[in-house]
Amino acid sequence: MSSEKTIDQKFTDLKFILENMDRQSIRMDAHGGHSILFVYPPNREIEYLQRVRKEYSNAEIIDIAELFVNFIDESGIDNFSEVYLDYQSEPQILFKEFLNIILSKVENADKNNKLPILIRSGALSETGIENINIMDSTRVHRLSVPLVIFYPATETSDKQLKFLNFKPASDYRAKVIY
Repeated sequence: MSSEKTIDQKFTDLKFILENMDRQSIRMDAHGGHSILFVYPPNREIEYLQRVRKEYSNAEIIDIAELFVNFIDESGIDNFSEVYLDYQSEPQILFKEFLNIILSKVENADKNNKLPILIRSGALSETGIENINIMDSTRVHRLSVPLVIFYPATETSDKQLKFLNFKPASDYRAKVIY
């Protein structure tokens, strides 16, 4: 396992990338993507989220868990439960509109000249939506600034990321800050 950087070092890395790397450099490091995956220990999530809100107060911090609750509230829990039962084997169909809501929030942040930062992506569990679906979206590729995704994960000895310490991460198309 690589030695863990301090929270200060990681935020310094993020600042450096955002201020000094152009679109093409990020895309090269991100295997064609236009995102930054900011990895931090899951057991320190509160600390990292407090820090990002403090240091990037002018950014658009998009809380996926909050969006998810609003998405269900708009349908009504009874209606949502009924539809969920019909589509539970194909959740990506049920949650297609939810993905659209997330991507719209990201695009709107960019249109308003704000850095889009996604947090609490664990709320996507069991929706059929993966972070890679967001990162690979043409809507994200067209942003003027990279999408930053805060990603609670650990790194195994063979350099595999495990989201929330249990789910192996796919090969993301993002510049990774470990």
